[in-house]
Amino acid sequence: MYITTWEMDQDLGTGYHQRFLEWLKQAQTDDITVAGALTDAKGDRTKPPSQQEDKDVFLHVVEKRAGGIVVRGAKLMICGVAAANEIFVLPGTAYREEDADCAISFVIPRDIEGLTIVETRHPSDRRDEEDGVDNPVAEGGITQAFLLFEDVFIPNERIFMCGETKYTLPAVSNFIMPYRSAIGGCVAGQGDIKIGAAVLTARANGLSAKVFRDKITKMHINNETTYALGIAAAAKGRKHPSGAWLCDPLIANVNKVYVATLPYETSVLAQDIAGGIAETGCMPSYKDFQSTKYGHLIKKYMTAKYSAETRTRAARLVEWTTIGGGVPGCRAC
Repeated sequence: MYITTWEMDQDLGTGYHQRFLEWLKQAQTDDITVAGALTDAKGDRTKPPSQQEDKDVFLHVVEKRAGGIVVRGAKLMICGVAAANEIFVLPGTAYREEDADCAISFVIPRDIEGLTIVETRHPSDRRDEEDGVDNPVAEGGITQAFLLFEDVFIPNERIFMCGETKYTLPAVSNFIMPYRSAIGGCVAGQGDIKIGAAVLTARANGLSAKVFRDKITKMHINNETTYALGIAAAAKGRKHPSGAWLCDPLIANVNKVYVATLPYETSVLAQDIAGGIAETGCMPSYKDFQSTKYGHLIKKYMTAKYSAETRTRAARLVEWTTIGGGVPGCRAC
């Protein structure tokens, strides 16, 4: 939106860019955390917003006042909301003139009146009520949310787009390019954890990492491919007249393709190295390990070259990063 507001000011004479800069400087001074909200509910994908039976499936303006606007709708699958101080809303796609009420961008505090935040859970998150090694999200982890706007008032000083449909596609593109570049580093970081956890599990089983050298090499190649493409997209970009940097769109989109494929191959390789104990999800729970009745027997039969606890921790980490909340689709780093 730094770029988009600059372009709107240049073309239309609006004051969005200065308004954005004032918010940005304050956000940096206060050192706040900001979540970006892009995706709308969308409803019937064959119809544009203006033809939807329920207009609220796209976040839109329902009232304009002298001091701001009132919006209604939803933003879905939004990362980082639980850890954010403020939420920065972007237009979800390119809009036509008849959908001008959806061409909006603004920033709000997380606790603004009229906003309901629903933290989404996944089937693999059932362990969030467990203890010990069964609770990898005890001190962090994924956070996804549905944002439900019910007549939320946005003051003018926090609005950076309102009806300028021509600039919705550039806004989305300006978001996508750096995102698709940076995500290469994110999944590569997850991949490093998968490699380490898989090797640790193999060693706990009494196997040498040399046995899996080719698979580990392939995992490293997958990681470095997305990481390098992310760097290349940024390095091969260009400076926008506003002063911001635009990533190379072709390389960024190539990286998107690899990010959507290579990490899953890395997951399969990690599971293969770790074995069924990490792949099938059949390992007893931490509560079972602590059982006074049969816990000692589980530990006895889980022990390999190293202790049952070491083997369990490593295998659970592989499970978490490959079939749990750490799957590439969640990409919370």
